[in-house]
Amino acid sequence: MYGHARKRLLQMYLTNLQVNVTALGFNPVWSDWRDIDYTPDYNKFYFITDGEGWLKIGDREFYPKPGQLALMPEGVRQSYSAINDKPYTKYWCHFTAKIGTINLFDLIRLPWMIDVQEEDGLPADLFKEMLRLHRADTLSSSLHVNACLLRLIGYFLDRAEPIDIQLAHAETSDLLRAALTYIDDHFQRNITVRELADLTHMHPNSFIRLFKKHFGTTPIQYVNRKRIDSVKRLLTSTGLTLSEIGERTGIPDTSYLSKLFKSATGLSPTHYKMLAGRQFD
Repeated sequence: MYGHARKRLLQMYLTNLQVNVTALGFNPVWSDWRDIDYTPDYNKFYFITDGEGWLKIGDREFYPKPGQLALMPEGVRQSYSAINDKPYTKYWCHFTAKIGTINLFDLIRLPWMIDVQEEDGLPADLFKEMLRLHRADTLSSSLHVNACLLRLIGYFLDRAEPIDIQLAHAETSDLLRAALTYIDDHFQRNITVRELADLTHMHPNSFIRLFKKHFGTTPIQYVNRKRIDSVKRLLTSTGLTLSEIGERTGIPDTSYLSKLFKSATGLSPTHYKMLAGRQFD
């Protein structure tokens, strides 16, 4: 569905996604449930289980039905209200979803509403689990709640994808796609920030700031991540020596390669390969 560069950009965004649930619940609303033209500084999910009502997100109006999952992103003007004496019962959560310093839904445009098949209990199960964990209030509760939210976002993305996903800020996205494609094609040699900045017609410092703002990592850190991923693959699928792997992945200094690999994985290359069931020759 996506070209390689566009898909890579989307994957890079999602790899660096940081989420946090700030409020959640399951309850009916009442006939006075209403707010007009407000702009939240958080994202919301509504999963409707019963009743009727009205939502407006940006310039679009919706009358969600039970079994529909609504996404209401931060920074977008919204309204809601009951429309009769049988208003909604819904699961809901407020949350942040940041890539670097940017809201996920400013970068990736999605439809605001998806249908959940009647036999698909996953959204309700995820909301129930988040509520259970939130009430448990253990040391790790927030970690598990946020993990459930990540699954819910993934669920929404998977079902929105066949409809359409538009990358926002097309010019910036084109620049970043070009940089990622260049890195994918040339990470085996010594890529410099100057090369990448020249490719995007930017000053190196401006390029670094743009890259880190969108991905939460610097260009060189990303290049090294690509190299380490390639090292992992070669360690577990070939009989190449560490020196040969270093030559192929742009890190010919085996001492530095070992240090970088351990920093990224917590394991030496030898230990990593041993755990994968192989030994260096």
